[in-house]
Amino acid sequence: MPSQTGLGGGSPIREDREKLVPAQFKVWSNNVRGLNTPEKRSQLLRQLWAEKVSVALLQETHFRGQASPKLENSRFPLGYYANHPEAKKTGVAILFSRTVPFQLLDTMTEPDGRFLFLKGTIAHHTYTFACIYSPNRRQHTFLSKILRKLEKFREHADISRGP
Repeated sequence: MPSQTGLGGGSPIREDREKLVPAQFKVWSNNVRGLNTPEKRSQLLRQLWAEKVSVALLQETHFRGQASPKLENSRFPLGYYANHPEAKKTGVAILFSRTVPFQLLDTMTEPDGRFLFLKGTIAHHTYTFACIYSPNRRQHTFLSKILRKLEKFREHADISRGP
């Protein structure tokens, strides 16, 4: 199960044709090439806020096991992580802005921290978020396997990213 952190926070939403949707919903994906220094984590969080990112899908975080450094602040209070259990390699994370009222329903990860699937609701709509970091070799085999897992896991609208 992925680790989760959260600080809480408000979630402004607007009424749009009889259904609630997040205002200005923006998904951002990036291979961050390691986030083990406080400066790099702080710079990333500032960049996400400046670009008005709602959901950040991050690959190659390089966190180890359950000992993820703090990658959250009052603007991005909720994060889910899949990390390699023993080494500072691979790893993915999905961060939610305080403007996104995300409610987690289910998760799926891979033991080596190569993918993270989240299923949850935002303003009464169900979404599946997939953050994937594929290996350099045998990518086709890896992606075929992962996409089959995602097909079984997913529900409603998918948001998938990865290099």
